[in-house]
Amino acid sequence: MDYESLTDKLKFNIENLSDFIINNQAKNPVLEYMSNIAVENGFEVTGVNDAIYFKRGDKPSAIIHLNLEYKNRNYNLSLDENNPSQLVSTCESTYINAILIISLLVLDQDANFDILITNNVIQSENKSFKTLANIIRSQNIINLNLNKSFCLADQFSSLILSRINIPVERFEITYDYKKFRISLSNLIGGHTGEDLDKLRLNSIKTLIGFIRKIKSKVDIDITNITAGERYDNIPSGGFIDFVVKSQYENELLDIFEIIKNKYIEKNLKHEPEMDLSIKEIDKIDYLPITQTSFNHLLSFVELIPSGAYKVDNISNELISSINLSTARTFEDLFAFVIVYRSLSEEIMNEMQNKTSIAAKISYGEIITNLVIPKWKNTNDNLVNAFRRAYTNIFNEDLQVIKTQYSLDSSIIFNNLNVNLVSLGVEYKQGDDGNYYSKLADIVSETMLIDNAITQLEEN
Repeated sequence: MDYESLTDKLKFNIENLSDFIINNQAKNPVLEYMSNIAVENGFEVTGVNDAIYFKRGDKPSAIIHLNLEYKNRNYNLSLDENNPSQLVSTCESTYINAILIISLLVLDQDANFDILITNNVIQSENKSFKTLANIIRSQNIINLNLNKSFCLADQFSSLILSRINIPVERFEITYDYKKFRISLSNLIGGHTGEDLDKLRLNSIKTLIGFIRKIKSKVDIDITNITAGERYDNIPSGGFIDFVVKSQYENELLDIFEIIKNKYIEKNLKHEPEMDLSIKEIDKIDYLPITQTSFNHLLSFVELIPSGAYKVDNISNELISSINLSTARTFEDLFAFVIVYRSLSEEIMNEMQNKTSIAAKISYGEIITNLVIPKWKNTNDNLVNAFRRAYTNIFNEDLQVIKTQYSLDSSIIFNNLNVNLVSLGVEYKQGDDGNYYSKLADIVSETMLIDNAITQLEEN
């Protein structure tokens, strides 16, 4: 591969991909763009379940893998007008950076690799990818879902996803009342595998804590809570509905403003866009819960840890984390989803024990929906190829890390006899809400993968 021309080729690909997204009506434009380039450069396409496999040549040294989940076409990307050495996008850049890397790699006709694109979301019922065993042609898997530059992940934490049901009792309303909703929005949130060690508020905990303060000042009765959207994200918004005696409406609104201002002021440094609002609503979906049920709800949410649970004091790497990710309301219960990640079995057990205690106090039921074991390669051949490649290019040692991110790969390849590493390009979100990546990082990762594949061919 001609490394000197990579930056120019990258800029050309960015322009082409941008035009393709704008002018094409594809449901998944980044995937279709990559598919077109791969086919134009001699790859054959095979589909199986929720995966697409591209093959070229006879004996590939590796498989470049991307778990492509993002399908929304309403986004833009371009070179940054203020800094042409950066790529700017209106959506998170993991997939765009990866597609650009693959697009550069496929241009090299001598490059000896296949491509695997999967679609998997951490969910309550895990998909089976066993059929991949019949089509993949290499035991070396190079995943591109890591959001960090100049490092390589070769160990992936275990993950357990549990649903906790907290039973509630409801009562008929016998007083004159009004219906209100308190909404929380614009928390930073983030991905649970990468951002839980940062100071991020959890919208479920924040809402429950906020409503507890309101309830201590005004007699209100909770009807339902909804918060969080995805199991692998820190919840960044939600709402709680409740009723209040009509005579206390003005008192409620006054108390809300006082407590809201205190909350926003207290968290201004870490959650500058945090927004709390209250409005009267037309209807409630459920009757209010009893005070005993509210106490159980409060106890559970406040006792559950959420965020970074254990960090290595030496490397500062996140070892274990726990995320209270979604809250939903049903007639006879509140349902919560908790996601645990850990590189340590002992700490995983400790986190689950704490949840068991909280659930027991609240008379809750724990249902484990998904268990993903910790991933560790059977040998270091793939990692060593990347070590040699990194030294060849940068004359430095490659940082090899353990991670709680990019777990879709270990889910997908869990039952297959492969070695797996993950790498990618770091991006940052600017104050304008856009996402920025350095072109130099995209080029460097492309060079590293190309050289590592060469190392695998030679050994």
